[in-house]
Amino acid sequence: MDRYRRVAVFLLANKGSSIRMFKKKNNGLTIVHNDTLLFLSAAGTALQVDHSLSLTAFLEDDTQAANIPPAVLNRINRLLIVPDYWIGQADLSLQSRKRSIVEAFVERKLTAEHTDLPDIGLFYGYSLATHPSEEDRIHTFFLQDPLAYKLYDKLQSIDATPHDITTPAYIWEKKLLKMEPDAINTGVGLVQKHSLESYLYFYHQGMFSFSRSIQFSTLSDESAEALQALTYEINQSVYLFSQKKKSELESIFIHSARKEDAADLADNLGREVRALDVDGEGQEPSPELEHSLGPCSVFSSQDVAPSAKFSGIAQKIHGRTRAWHPIQRAGIIIGVILILILGGEYAYLVKWSKLTMTSDNIGWMAEQHHRELMDLYNDSLNVLLQETRAPTASTTLLTLAGCLPINVKVTEMKLSLTDAPMVVLACIVRAENMVVFRETLTGLIDNLGNAFYKSPRLTKHDVVLGETIAGEGYVDYPIRFQVRLL
Repeated sequence: MDRYRRVAVFLLANKGSSIRMFKKKNNGLTIVHNDTLLFLSAAGTALQVDHSLSLTAFLEDDTQAANIPPAVLNRINRLLIVPDYWIGQADLSLQSRKRSIVEAFVERKLTAEHTDLPDIGLFYGYSLATHPSEEDRIHTFFLQDPLAYKLYDKLQSIDATPHDITTPAYIWEKKLLKMEPDAINTGVGLVQKHSLESYLYFYHQGMFSFSRSIQFSTLSDESAEALQALTYEINQSVYLFSQKKKSELESIFIHSARKEDAADLADNLGREVRALDVDGEGQEPSPELEHSLGPCSVFSSQDVAPSAKFSGIAQKIHGRTRAWHPIQRAGIIIGVILILILGGEYAYLVKWSKLTMTSDNIGWMAEQHHRELMDLYNDSLNVLLQETRAPTASTTLLTLAGCLPINVKVTEMKLSLTDAPMVVLACIVRAENMVVFRETLTGLIDNLGNAFYKSPRLTKHDVVLGETIAGEGYVDYPIRFQVRLL
C-alpha cells in the first residue's frame, strides 16, 4: 500500500512537468557524506558547496528545510551521491534478455528477498553481463539502506527530487574505464588516499565489486604507521577479492596528493602500484573540501554530469516520465511547425479565392477536385483494409483460450493491439510431476504455434518459470511468456 501511495504522491508533485519542461533552471546535486547533507553546483569544472546541514536534523526536524536558501532549492537536483553501502548488489540468472521479462523477474526477486523494503521495486537498476562465460547473468543494484528511502521522500517533499542516485564507486568505475580501459576489464584495485582517511575500490570485469573506507585517526598520512595500516587493509581486501571472484587482482592504482605514496606502497605490498592523476592541471582538493565531501572531493563537474553515463538508480515512475520528455518536446515542435504551415496555406487560399475566376480556372479546379476525391477514396480504402486485417481483442482472446490445455490457468494477461500487436501471459500449470508439466508446456507451445502461424514460433527458452508451489498430490508451476500477433 505504501508503494502505491508513493507513486500517487510523485504524480501529484510532478503534474505540471509538461508545462515547465521548457523553463530554464540551473542544475545542482546533493551529496551524503557521514552525517552531512551537502547541496552543490558547478563552478566551471569544479564543484562548490552552496549549503550543508546535518542529515539527521534534516530528516527529523521539518524546520531545517526552511533554512535552505531559495536559490539552492530553485534548481534541478540532477544527482544524489550516497555512500557505497547504501546501495546493495546481487547477481541473478535468467536466459531471456527481453526487457519486460527481465524487469518483471528482477522486481519479483528483489521484493521477495527484501520484505523489509516495500518500495525496493521502484528503486533498482540492472545491467546484462557481456562476458561470454556469463551470458545468463544479470547484475542488479538497489537501495538497501532504509535511510535512503527517508531521504528521497524528504527531498521530494521540498521539490528537490533527485533524478538519479549513485555512489562514488560507480563514478570511479566510469573514470577508470575512460583512463584505463584495458585494466578495468580484468581485476582492478583503486586506493584513494586522503590526509586522514583512505577509500579502497575493487572492480572485476568492468563492474564494481566492493569498497572499504579506512580511518587514520590522528595519524599523519605521511607516517609509517598510516602506510602500514593502509598496507594491511589492502592485503585483506585483495584476499577477499580473490575469494569472492575466484580471480586474482591484476592491477592496483593509487590517487594521492603525495606522489611518493605509489612507490612506498609498492615496496610494502611487493607488487607494482601505479599512480593515477585525475586532477587535470594538478590541483589537489583542499583539506577542508576533503573533509566535507570525502571521496567526492576529487570529482569534477564533468565526472558527475549525465553525459558521464555512470551506473545509477532512477525512481521507476520518475525515470519513465523523464523518458517521455524528448517525445513531448518533439510533439510540441512538430505541432508548431504544422500550425505555421497550415496558417500559411490558409492565408494563400484566402488570397487566391478573391481572384476573378475564369472558365479555364473553373475547369482546372473541377479536375483538381476530382483528383483529390479519388486520392481521399484510395487512402480511406487502404485504412479500411488495414483495420479489417488487424486482429481484434475478441478474436485474439478466443484463439488464446483454445490454445490453453485444461490444466493451465491464466493469472495475468496484457494485450496490446497497436502497431506491434503482442500479448503477455502469466499462467499456472498444475501437474503431478515435472514430466506432466513438460508435456503440458510442449502442447501449449505447439497450440500457440499452430494458431498464430504467422508469428515467430515460441520456444521453451522464451518461457520464464517462476518458483513452484507444492500442493497435495500436485505442483503449481508459474510460467510467463509473450506472443507476437502478426
